[in-house]
Amino acid sequence: MLSIIIPTFNEIKNGYIQKNFPLLKNTNDVEVICVDSKSCDGTVELINQYGFKLIQIDSTSRAARLNAGILESTGDMILLHHPRSLLSVYAIHELKLEQDELYWGAFTHKFDMNHKLLKFTSWYSNHIRGDKRKIFYLDHCIFARAEILEEIGPIPEVDIFEDTELCKMLNTVCDPIRLDPFSTTSAVRFLKNGIWTQAIKNQVLKWKYYFKVDHKRLNKEYEKKVALNAKYNSDRDS
Repeated sequence: MLSIIIPTFNEIKNGYIQKNFPLLKNTNDVEVICVDSKSCDGTVELINQYGFKLIQIDSTSRAARLNAGILESTGDMILLHHPRSLLSVYAIHELKLEQDELYWGAFTHKFDMNHKLLKFTSWYSNHIRGDKRKIFYLDHCIFARAEILEEIGPIPEVDIFEDTELCKMLNTVCDPIRLDPFSTTSAVRFLKNGIWTQAIKNQVLKWKYYFKVDHKRLNKEYEKKVALNAKYNSDRDS
Protein backbone atom coordinates (compact mmCIF):
# COMPACT_ATOMS: atom_id res chain seq x y z
CA MET A 1 0.00 0.00 0.00
CA LEU A 2 1.17 3.50 -0.89
CA SER A 3 -0.08 6.39 1.24
CA ILE A 4 -0.20 9.78 -0.48
CA ILE A 5 -0.35 12.81 1.81
CA ILE A 6 -1.36 16.18 0.37
CA PRO A 7 -1.08 19.25 2.66
CA THR A 8 -3.70 21.77 1.50
CA PHE A 9 -4.49 25.42 2.17
CA ASN A 10 -6.86 27.28 -0.17
CA GLU A 11 -5.69 25.42 -3.27
CA ILE A 12 -8.56 26.01 -5.68
CA LYS A 13 -7.14 29.20 -7.23
CA ASN A 14 -3.92 27.37 -8.15
CA GLY A 15 -5.69 24.76 -10.25
CA TYR A 16 -3.40 21.87 -9.40
CA ILE A 17 -5.55 19.76 -7.12
CA GLN A 18 -8.21 19.82 -9.82
CA LYS A 19 -5.65 18.09 -12.06
CA ASN A 20 -4.25 15.80 -9.38
CA PHE A 21 -7.43 14.45 -7.85
CA PRO A 22 -8.80 12.65 -10.96
CA LEU A 23 -5.41 10.96 -11.47
CA LEU A 24 -5.21 9.84 -7.85
CA LYS A 25 -8.82 8.68 -7.80
CA ASN A 26 -8.10 6.29 -10.67
CA THR A 27 -4.88 4.89 -9.18
CA ASN A 28 -5.19 1.47 -7.57
CA ASP A 29 -3.82 0.48 -4.17
CA VAL A 30 -3.21 3.98 -2.88
CA GLU A 31 -4.49 5.76 0.19
CA VAL A 32 -4.97 9.51 -0.30
CA ILE A 33 -4.96 11.67 2.82
CA CYS A 34 -5.53 15.42 2.56
CA VAL A 35 -4.55 17.46 5.61
CA ASP A 36 -6.09 20.91 5.47
CA SER A 37 -5.53 24.10 7.46
CA LYS A 38 -9.15 25.31 7.45
CA SER A 39 -9.40 26.27 3.77
CA CYS A 40 -12.35 28.50 2.90
CA ASP A 41 -12.24 28.48 -0.91
CA GLY A 42 -13.87 25.18 -1.83
CA THR A 43 -10.79 23.01 -1.29
CA VAL A 44 -12.48 21.00 1.47
CA GLU A 45 -15.60 20.47 -0.60
CA LEU A 46 -13.51 19.17 -3.52
CA ILE A 47 -11.65 16.76 -1.24
CA ASN A 48 -14.96 15.41 0.03
CA GLN A 49 -16.31 15.19 -3.52
CA TYR A 50 -13.51 12.76 -4.42
CA GLY A 51 -13.95 10.80 -1.21
CA PHE A 52 -10.39 11.20 0.01
CA LYS A 53 -9.63 11.05 3.69
CA LEU A 54 -9.75 14.55 5.15
CA ILE A 55 -8.03 15.77 8.30
CA GLN A 56 -8.43 19.40 9.36
CA ILE A 57 -6.04 21.06 11.77
CA ASP A 58 -5.80 24.52 13.29
CA SER A 59 -2.10 25.01 12.61
CA THR A 60 -1.10 26.86 9.44
CA SER A 61 2.29 25.12 9.42
CA ARG A 62 2.77 22.83 6.42
CA ALA A 63 5.05 20.68 8.57
CA ALA A 64 2.16 20.16 10.98
CA ARG A 65 -0.06 19.11 8.09
CA LEU A 66 2.52 16.60 6.89
CA ASN A 67 3.02 15.19 10.40
CA ALA A 68 -0.73 14.77 10.88
CA GLY A 69 -0.97 12.87 7.59
CA ILE A 70 1.97 10.63 8.41
CA LEU A 71 0.38 9.69 11.74
CA GLU A 72 -2.87 8.70 9.99
CA SER A 73 -1.27 6.79 7.11
CA THR A 74 -1.35 3.01 6.87
CA GLY A 75 0.88 2.43 3.82
CA ASP A 76 4.33 0.86 3.79
CA MET A 77 5.57 3.72 1.60
CA ILE A 78 4.51 7.33 2.15
CA LEU A 79 4.52 9.94 -0.61
CA LEU A 80 4.47 13.59 0.50
CA HIS A 81 2.73 15.13 -2.48
CA HIS A 82 3.19 18.87 -2.95
CA PRO A 83 -0.28 20.37 -3.62
CA ARG A 84 1.03 22.45 -6.53
CA SER A 85 3.04 19.69 -8.18
CA LEU A 86 1.70 17.20 -10.69
CA LEU A 87 2.77 13.56 -10.85
CA SER A 88 1.65 11.40 -13.74
CA VAL A 89 0.00 8.02 -13.29
CA TYR A 90 3.25 6.58 -14.66
CA ALA A 91 5.28 8.33 -11.93
CA ILE A 92 3.15 6.88 -9.16
CA HIS A 93 3.20 3.48 -10.84
CA GLU A 94 7.01 3.67 -11.01
CA LEU A 95 7.18 4.38 -7.27
CA LYS A 96 4.85 1.50 -6.47
CA LEU A 97 6.77 -0.82 -8.78
CA GLU A 98 10.11 -0.05 -7.15
CA GLN A 99 9.05 0.65 -3.57
CA ASP A 100 10.43 -2.65 -2.21
CA GLU A 101 13.89 -1.51 -3.33
CA LEU A 102 13.55 2.10 -2.17
CA TYR A 103 14.08 3.67 1.24
CA TRP A 104 13.54 7.35 0.53
CA GLY A 105 13.93 9.81 -2.28
CA ALA A 106 12.08 12.14 -4.62
CA PHE A 107 11.02 12.66 -8.22
CA THR A 108 12.76 14.79 -10.84
CA HIS A 109 11.71 18.42 -10.68
CA LYS A 110 10.64 20.71 -13.50
CA PHE A 111 8.49 23.84 -13.68
CA ASP A 112 5.32 24.22 -15.71
CA MET A 113 6.78 27.30 -17.41
CA ASN A 114 9.48 27.42 -20.10
CA HIS A 115 12.17 29.90 -19.04
CA LYS A 116 15.97 29.58 -19.00
CA LEU A 117 16.29 30.60 -15.36
CA LEU A 118 13.58 28.16 -14.27
CA LYS A 119 15.21 25.36 -16.28
CA PHE A 120 18.52 26.11 -14.57
CA THR A 121 16.78 26.21 -11.17
CA SER A 122 15.31 22.76 -11.77
CA TRP A 123 18.64 21.40 -13.03
CA TYR A 124 20.45 22.71 -9.95
CA SER A 125 17.70 21.43 -7.66
CA ASN A 126 17.88 17.95 -9.21
CA HIS A 127 21.59 17.43 -9.77
CA ILE A 128 23.38 19.61 -7.23
CA ARG A 129 21.05 20.20 -4.32
CA GLY A 130 19.40 16.80 -4.72
CA ASP A 131 21.93 14.29 -6.07
CA LYS A 132 25.04 15.87 -4.54
CA ARG A 133 23.81 17.48 -1.33
CA LYS A 134 20.92 15.03 -0.84
CA ILE A 135 18.39 17.76 -0.05
CA PHE A 136 15.12 17.94 -1.99
CA TYR A 137 12.26 20.41 -1.93
CA LEU A 138 8.73 19.22 -1.26
CA ASP A 139 8.13 20.31 -4.88
CA HIS A 140 9.99 17.13 -5.87
CA CYS A 141 7.33 15.09 -4.03
CA ILE A 142 9.44 13.33 -1.39
CA PHE A 143 8.75 9.69 -0.51
CA ALA A 144 9.99 7.48 2.32
CA ARG A 145 9.24 4.16 3.92
CA ALA A 146 6.85 4.44 6.86
CA GLU A 147 9.30 2.62 9.13
CA ILE A 148 12.00 5.22 8.41
CA LEU A 149 9.67 8.13 9.10
CA GLU A 150 8.71 6.48 12.36
CA GLU A 151 12.39 5.98 13.21
CA ILE A 152 13.42 9.60 12.65
CA GLY A 153 10.39 11.09 14.39
CA PRO A 154 8.16 14.03 13.40
CA ILE A 155 9.19 16.76 11.01
CA PRO A 156 10.20 19.90 12.96
CA GLU A 157 7.16 22.19 12.85
CA VAL A 158 8.87 25.18 11.32
CA ASP A 159 6.97 27.45 8.96
CA ILE A 160 9.52 27.21 6.13
CA PHE A 161 12.31 24.86 5.01
CA GLU A 162 10.57 21.93 6.69
CA ASP A 163 11.49 19.90 3.60
CA THR A 164 15.17 20.67 4.19
CA GLU A 165 14.87 19.66 7.84
CA LEU A 166 13.13 16.43 6.83
CA CYS A 167 15.85 15.55 4.31
CA LYS A 168 18.56 16.19 6.89
CA MET A 169 16.85 13.72 9.20
CA LEU A 170 16.37 11.12 6.46
CA ASN A 171 20.03 11.44 5.48
CA THR A 172 21.02 10.10 8.90
CA VAL A 173 19.46 6.78 7.86
CA CYS A 174 20.60 6.38 4.24
CA ASP A 175 21.13 8.20 0.93
CA PRO A 176 18.13 9.09 -1.26
CA ILE A 177 17.25 7.94 -4.77
CA ARG A 178 15.89 10.38 -7.36
CA LEU A 179 13.39 8.77 -9.71
CA ASP A 180 13.29 9.85 -13.36
CA PRO A 181 9.57 10.67 -13.73
CA PHE A 182 8.83 14.38 -13.41
CA SER A 183 7.21 16.28 -10.61
CA THR A 184 5.90 19.26 -12.58
CA THR A 185 5.58 22.23 -10.26
CA SER A 186 3.65 25.47 -10.55
CA ALA A 187 5.76 28.56 -11.20
CA VAL A 188 3.06 30.76 -9.64
CA ARG A 189 5.43 32.55 -7.25
CA PHE A 190 7.74 33.48 -10.12
CA LEU A 191 4.81 34.66 -12.23
CA LYS A 192 3.35 36.84 -9.47
CA ASN A 193 6.58 38.28 -8.09
CA GLY A 194 8.70 38.30 -11.25
CA ILE A 195 11.06 35.48 -12.20
CA TRP A 196 14.34 37.20 -11.29
CA THR A 197 12.85 38.87 -8.20
CA GLN A 198 11.60 35.54 -6.85
CA ALA A 199 14.87 33.78 -7.69
CA ILE A 200 16.86 36.40 -5.75
CA LYS A 201 14.41 36.26 -2.85
CA ASN A 202 14.80 32.47 -2.67
CA GLN A 203 18.57 32.78 -2.39
CA VAL A 204 18.34 35.48 0.28
CA LEU A 205 15.94 33.32 2.29
CA LYS A 206 18.30 30.34 2.07
CA TRP A 207 21.16 32.39 3.49
CA LYS A 208 18.93 33.70 6.28
CA TYR A 209 17.88 30.13 7.04
CA TYR A 210 21.51 28.99 7.30
CA PHE A 211 22.16 31.89 9.67
CA LYS A 212 19.17 30.72 11.75
CA VAL A 213 16.84 33.69 11.29
CA ASP A 214 13.46 32.95 12.91
CA HIS A 215 11.39 30.63 10.69
CA LYS A 216 8.15 32.61 11.12
CA ARG A 217 9.87 35.79 10.03
CA LEU A 218 11.33 34.00 6.99
CA ASN A 219 8.01 32.50 5.95
CA LYS A 220 6.17 35.79 6.38
CA GLU A 221 8.65 37.27 3.90
CA TYR A 222 8.28 34.26 1.57
CA GLU A 223 4.47 34.38 1.58
CA LYS A 224 4.21 38.16 1.14
CA LYS A 225 1.77 39.03 -1.70
CA VAL A 226 1.17 35.33 -2.48
CA ALA A 227 0.11 33.44 0.68
CA LEU A 228 0.20 29.94 -0.82
CA ASN A 229 1.26 27.86 2.20
CA ALA A 230 0.13 30.09 5.06
CA LYS A 231 -1.44 33.47 5.72
CA TYR A 232 -0.12 35.97 8.23
CA ASN A 233 -2.70 38.40 9.53
CA SER A 234 -0.60 40.77 11.63
CA ASP A 235 2.87 41.59 12.85
CA ARG A 236 2.23 39.28 15.81
CA ASP A 237 2.70 36.40 13.38
CA SER A 238 6.22 37.47 12.47
